[in-house]
Amino acid sequence: MERFPPGSDPADLNGHGHEEEDWAEALARSVAHLAAQLTINQIRLRALATELGEQDLVDRTAVAARVRQIAAAETGAYLRENLGESLVEIIDVETLEQDLVDYLREDEG
Repeated sequence: MERFPPGSDPADLNGHGHEEEDWAEALARSVAHLAAQLTINQIRLRALATELGEQDLVDRTAVAARVRQIAAAETGAYLRENLGESLVEIIDVETLEQDLVDYLREDEG
């Protein structure tokens, strides 16, 4: 039987002494919390970018270059911080990090 998430005790089939339902609920809460944070930040950033763009206060090419620079340097740290310890244990963070960096590298801004 697979442990969810993995635990170190072979006798603990559910991992860390929690039932599967408890893990599913915790995971759902974590994902919902992350989605809410992401949505709030997207709205705020969209409003900021729209205002700056409409007033010609930003160089869009420079912003896109800065996004690529920050993505390459900091995506992994942000992912680990935002996912939290429990989700980092069960998600392939390195692959997700590379996918995000690649996406932002190709994005024109």
